Amino acid sequence: MLKFGLRSRMILLFILVSLGSLMILNNVFQAQQQNIHNAMENLELSSQLRDIQLLTHEDSLRAETIMRDFNGAKAAVNISLTQSRMISGVVLLLVIVASSAVFVIVLSRINKPLTEMKRATEQIRQGNFSVHLPETGIPEMRELKNSFNVMSRELESVQTRLLAAEKEMIWKDLSRILAHEIKNPLTPIQLAIQRLEERLGSDPEHAKDILPESIAIITQEIENLRLLAQDFSSFAKITQPSIEKFDPTTSIREIIKSYTADYAIHTDLAESTLISFDRTHFYQIVTNILQNAIDASEADRPIWIKLFKERSFVVISIRDEGSGIEPQDLHRIFEPYFSRKSKGTGLGLALVKKLCDSNSAIIRVKSKPMEGSEFTVIIENQAV
Repeated sequence: MLKFGLRSRMILLFILVSLGSLMILNNVFQAQQQNIHNAMENLELSSQLRDIQLLTHEDSLRAETIMRDFNGAKAAVNISLTQSRMISGVVLLLVIVASSAVFVIVLSRINKPLTEMKRATEQIRQGNFSVHLPETGIPEMRELKNSFNVMSRELESVQTRLLAAEKEMIWKDLSRILAHEIKNPLTPIQLAIQRLEERLGSDPEHAKDILPESIAIITQEIENLRLLAQDFSSFAKITQPSIEKFDPTTSIREIIKSYTADYAIHTDLAESTLISFDRTHFYQIVTNILQNAIDASEADRPIWIKLFKERSFVVISIRDEGSGIEPQDLHRIFEPYFSRKSKGTGLGLALVKKLCDSNSAIIRVKSKPMEGSEFTVIIENQAV
């Protein structure tokens, strides 16, 4: 359906008014001229000729004089009519020019504020809510600009509050993630210290036998804490991993060393394998998946960690026989703060997904309720 805008409607109205005025004025002038013409022909000529008998030569001369005077008067009337037509045309032209000038002025006074408002709206769309329009122009436009300025000030205020809330939320998320990640290294440290305490209480003479291993575990986890603190101090750079070549088998063995005394962890790790990956991110990925498997399993249930090469990829699989994941929750487990566990923040697997994406790795999961879960990390073996 054809729709006319404000300018189109004004142009159409102007044309209709101009044409209507021209037709009315033309009809008025033509009617007046016709009346004058009829009066000259029917009244003056007939009244004078009735008095002449045309019997003598003088009557003929008189009739000739009357006709000559009549023709002269008729010519004068025609000249007057022509001049009248010319004057009416000039007047109509002046009316059209004047109305056109008024129309252009009015249109410019409407169009300029509309153009300003269009530009200001574009700036607001781009996020600049501080834009302000001068409240000038016709009253309707001043009122419209005033409403626009009130709206822009309100949007700027809302934007300021939203930015403040977003910054606060970012810091809260960062604090939760940091607290969650610190907890993972603290668990092996706590287990090592507990074993030392138990050995000192039950067999002080042989406590030194497990001392080197416990010290190595504590030292390793403290180093992991240092790396975590360094990583989170520049959290914005988490998407820019520090890539290096290392043996993932060695890293996995170091990670599980502090868990093997308390949990049934079985490994099948390929030797002589190198990957290009961020070492700290690799530690976080494996630790979070392993901790998730431990939380989902009974203390005596086994956990399998497998590493193998498949074509140009290195595949790491961590499988448990825990409670598993419900089918309706499977697609949500990598969402931040989503968790069905009674404890935890729901950030571990979300961070695993983020770190895998940052290092161009793929994370997959298969799970059945009451049968367990298997997380698979696929890394392109670019280091080979």
